[in-house]
Amino acid sequence: MDVTFFASKADCDVSCFKEIPEGSIIGGGNFNKVLIGDLLSCFNCAGSALSDCLWLLPINFSEELSTIDDNKLKSISVDWADESSWENKSVNAMDLAGHLLELKYGYLQHSDKRIFVLFQ
Repeated sequence: MDVTFFASKADCDVSCFKEIPEGSIIGGGNFNKVLIGDLLSCFNCAGSALSDCLWLLPINFSEELSTIDDNKLKSISVDWADESSWENKSVNAMDLAGHLLELKYGYLQHSDKRIFVLFQ
């Protein structure tokens, strides 16, 4: 499943990629809802499902993501790779670290907004 992370004001409501506000995409990849849920659990939080395809991530995830040390973020990617949702899938923790670093640095320029995840 294709996932797009983007930053927007809290009242955002999109249902497809074309509706994502221009310039707000901060990352993406091929993840399912269980994998993203496990990522959030590595940060001790959970997202809010606004619809079947749109999640709003919690403020504490955004705050920690924007301030966390890069080495700590890499450590979290190892924890994420160890989650049971990756069982029987070929995953490299450093590839996941790359996704998390992309999210972090993409979000820094949008830190006054919330992070959403669109599943397609």
